[in-house]
Formats: sequence, structure tokens, C-alpha cells
Amino acid sequence: MTARKPALLLLATAGALALGLPAQGQELPAPPPNGNVLDSAELLTDGEETELSALIDRKNSGTGAARVVVHTTDSAPGGISDYATALGDAWGVGDAGEDNGVVVVVDMGGREIYIAVADGAGEQISDSEAQDVAGKVLSPALADENYAAGLTDTVTELYLLADGEGSAYDEGEGTPSYIGWVVAGILALLGAVTGTWVWLDYRKVARKAKEEMRRHQEENPGLEISDEMRASYIKYRYANRKPPAESTEEQDEKLRKEEEENGKKYTRYAGTFNSWLPLYMVAPLLYSGSNVTPSSGSDDTGGSGFSSGSSFGGGGGFSGGGGGSSF
Repeated sequence: MTARKPALLLLATAGALALGLPAQGQELPAPPPNGNVLDSAELLTDGEETELSALIDRKNSGTGAARVVVHTTDSAPGGISDYATALGDAWGVGDAGEDNGVVVVVDMGGREIYIAVADGAGEQISDSEAQDVAGKVLSPALADENYAAGLTDTVTELYLLADGEGSAYDEGEGTPSYIGWVVAGILALLGAVTGTWVWLDYRKVARKAKEEMRRHQEENPGLEISDEMRASYIKYRYANRKPPAESTEEQDEKLRKEEEENGKKYTRYAGTFNSWLPLYMVAPLLYSGSNVTPSSGSDDTGGSGFSSGSSFGGGGGFSGGGGGSSF
């Protein structure tokens, strides 16, 4: 009987690999508690992470062609391609039944990148295109430690490809076209400018949020505000810098009707820490910076940050498609 155990273990391991699951001993991280970015390697500031997640939210609101998730890590056990593929299925990246998920993994320990593309998204993003994005857009930025700009450009490029708008790079060639170089240079410059603006804007919002919490504690001496709660409010405040165009009452009534129709729960706008706190205590995941609202069908949020667009919709269909690079 005991002689069968090694054989059974080998079969189980082989079966796990065949199914795209991590082999024994490889543990996958939990998906991010909010947002579309899990920055385990801590390459981004809080503001940069929030802005990148909000960018994905906005892209998702304007297209159904792709649902992108970004994960940075210090280690990708079992090989980065298998790791990224397993994450896509385990996390349910993409919309259910659409197979439109895309997972961008950056392994800082191995200095590798892999972009896993589910079968549906693969109809627009070929393996060679995924490899081009990894090697020609993200890799140079990571090598120069321009993390936020590189990831922002990568996400933008992936949505362009998914929507059939083409790439700045010639398919099958080792270097970008002349136009591609110009576009890539403009994207890099815009990424740097955007990164600086995001950092300054985030600092301003964070200062105001911290002041709100300080005053609230002065008015309520017995209240304890945990570090997690503080971070959640700052992210929420940044994602909702401006109120929605409609009144709070009108928005609440509209969302209530949507909830009754489809059984989902949506994020409300709260303009102060006092109004945010009771909402957060009831549903922390809805009020930690990644808004969940009905899709507007538009990529324009009017600057409010109040958009739908989570990339976690119970998707799957990651069968090994994608491409990678090193840096």
C-alpha cells in the first residue's frame, strides 16, 4: 500500500499542472481586498496604486473586451507563467463566461514579467503581442525603476489591443516601428508627468483625510481608528475626490433600484469621514477605495472617480496563453 503513495503524489502533481493549478507546496496569494492591483512587492505608493486601479476601473467601464489585474511579487513559485495562469483562474479574473481576463505579474525576485491572457481576450491579444508588451513596454520601465509609469503604460496598451485598436509595435518584429518609438516616448513622458501629478494630488487628499479623522477623534475621544481604517478612508477619499453629478439622495435611490433588480450591493458616495464610517463598518470592502457601481458604459468618470469596473467577475479560461520577458 505504501509503495503507491509516491506514484499517487506524482499523478496528483502532474494533474495539478495539467489543470493550470499550483503544484503541491505552492500557495497562491488571496486577491486584493479592494481594487484591481495587488502590489505585494510594494513598488507603488498608495496614491499610485489607487490611480492604477482607478485607471483599470475606467477602462472596464468602457469596454467588455478585457479585464486586467496587476500583481507584483517578490517570488513566483513554480515558474512565473504557471503562477500567473493559476492566479487568473483562482482569482476569477474576467467576466463569468467571457474568458476576457488578463493578469500582469511582475516577479522582482526573478526579475521576470508574464502577462497571462485568458482564451477570450486571446482572440484580440495574441501571445506575441503579450510578449511585446512585456518586453518593450514594461521591461524597460522596470529596469529604470519607473514602476508606476511602466504599469500604467502596460495597462493602457493591453486595453488598446483588446479593443482591436492595434499596438505601437509591429507584430513579429524585434523593435518598434518609427511611429511606435514616437508613441512609446510620448507615453513614457505622459506617464512621468502623470505620476508626479498623482503623487502631489494624493498627498493633498491624504492631508485633508487625516485632518478629518483627527477632528473626529477629538470630538469622539473613545473612538479608536485603526491603521487599516485610516488607509481605507484615504483610498476611498482619493477615489471619490468629487461628488457625483446628481445629489446624494438621487444617487442612493438609483442604486437602491439597481440593487433590488440584480441582488448586488453598490458603493455610495460619502463626503466626510463622519458619513463614511458607518458605511465602512457595515461593508468595508465597498468603502476601501475600489468603487462598485453599475457600469456607466463610458470611460469618462467626470473626474469623480465614481466608476464601476472590478476585474474580478468570476471569470476563468486561462489555459496557458500569454507572453513574458525579463528585465
